[in-house]
Amino acid sequence: MDNEVGTSFVEELNSNIKINTDFESKDYNYDWVYQFEDVIPYIDNILRNPKRFIINEEEVVKVELSKKVTVESIIHLTQHTNLIQDYDEKKGDVKPVKILNINKDESLDTYENRFIFSLLNNMRAFFEQHSVTILGDSYFKDEKKAKYEANTRIGTETVKITVMYESLNTNLKSKDEGSETIEDRLKKIKIQLDGFTTSELYQTLTHLHVPPVRSPIRKTNVILKNPNFQKAEQLWNYLQKYVDEDCKVVKNSEEIYDVGYIRNQFDQSFLLDYLAINFLSKKKDQVTEKKAISLALSRVIENILDINDEILADKLKSIFSDEFDIAKSKYDKRNEKIVGTLKEKLEEANSIINEACLLLD
Repeated sequence: MDNEVGTSFVEELNSNIKINTDFESKDYNYDWVYQFEDVIPYIDNILRNPKRFIINEEEVVKVELSKKVTVESIIHLTQHTNLIQDYDEKKGDVKPVKILNINKDESLDTYENRFIFSLLNNMRAFFEQHSVTILGDSYFKDEKKAKYEANTRIGTETVKITVMYESLNTNLKSKDEGSETIEDRLKKIKIQLDGFTTSELYQTLTHLHVPPVRSPIRKTNVILKNPNFQKAEQLWNYLQKYVDEDCKVVKNSEEIYDVGYIRNQFDQSFLLDYLAINFLSKKKDQVTEKKAISLALSRVIENILDINDEILADKLKSIFSDEFDIAKSKYDKRNEKIVGTLKEKLEEANSIINEACLLLD
């Protein structure tokens, strides 16, 4: 009867399966926000104590217009005696017509300062372009649907089955950390960038219309050795290499028909369902318990042999024995839990009934 049922079931089986998959993910890139937040304190250090260099402006002027006579002025006069109007040998007085005047002035127009000035302009432009595109939440959705339909005949018996399978896996990754939202962090960055534009260095170089610095950055001693400038250069390089992926979206949908391996698994499940229901029907011509178990085990063994056709019988027996012990233990514990739960509910019901009886009395 075993083989006849199994053979008839398989030979008369007609089945089909349709599977729909729908995957979508959206991943926002907040990395540049971390980079800005990390480097801004170092830029603030630079702007508070900008590097300056001294400019000496030399000019030969009339003596009465000279503001200060320096050593350089005397040396220049000895080298240009034609500028001497009169000389008193007795007193040793020299009366020049003109004299060298040196005006010393401090300037912020250094390469390092132009580098910071250019970096700030790049940061502001980058911020304006990217800050509006990262205000969403990263997420993914993985949805699967399957519809399996089959029918078969076993003698005069017609059997049909329809199985609907649905699976939905979603995950939402918040853009916020702790109590501070991404909007708050962006607002703070903008306030800091706007504040930098009011600094003496930025204002001075803006009025001088200095040309922007371009890559590659010149490795001056200050940029190489000063920790603040080292951090600034790291951000410069990051912005230069940044790939414009503020939001990466992936979508993939498929509709698959008649998948051989999956359909075969559903076919086997259909057979096991049939055997289980047929066994529970308590009819005389049903498949016996022993035959049902035998056929179910036969299917399991066939699946194992599909994976490893060299497995030995003794090894298989050992695996079945171990798995049986584990399953039996879980089964007993589950039954104990169910019985315990039912007992608790029964006691609660009896307590409610007793209280109601007391009220009625």
